[in-house]
Amino acid sequence: MTDPALTVFRCMSCQTLTQLQPVVCAHCLQRTFQTEAVAATGVLASWTTVRKPPLRFKAEGAYQVAVVDLDNGMRISARLLSTPNDQLGDRVVLVTENLLQTQTPTFKVATHG
Repeated sequence: MTDPALTVFRCMSCQTLTQLQPVVCAHCLQRTFQTEAVAATGVLASWTTVRKPPLRFKAEGAYQVAVVDLDNGMRISARLLSTPNDQLGDRVVLVTENLLQTQTPTFKVATHG
């Protein structure tokens, strides 16, 4: 079984990685990018519950969003399939790169502590 991967974008000028497809690199202002797959494992840095979602997500009800520190050093935002035992610093793994219409990766805790 292979480790899950997440598609990110690398600036061809300065090599900066970014989660969302940019128009212009925030670091060097260049416009050439290529996609790259990175390991989609990391650590849960923070999360919260959105109880009043935007209208386009209203049918989903409350959901969790997280900040994940990937093993490659990137910090990204993502959805979280949480459990009551989740804690900051827990190891997380990608469940799906896009959940429903969110265009946001979804993670779950792989191991506690």
